[in-house]
Amino acid sequence: MNKFGLYSKTNLETNQHINVCNMPTASQAEAYFAGVKQLTLEQFRNLFIVKEINDGPTNRGLIYGNS
Repeated sequence: MNKFGLYSKTNLETNQHINVCNMPTASQAEAYFAGVKQLTLEQFRNLFIVKEINDGPTNRGLIYGNS
């Protein structure tokens, strides 16, 4: 599963995600978020953007002093 974030299209909030979900594809994440917001896909696409979130490296042991 991939991690997707919901972002507002307004300039004030484009840097921070509003909500996060794990879905296989971006289109499924978009449909999920549209359902949560109770909007049609057309209405949803006018207000929001769905982007995949990359958490970066999964092994963070060296950061915390673990091997």
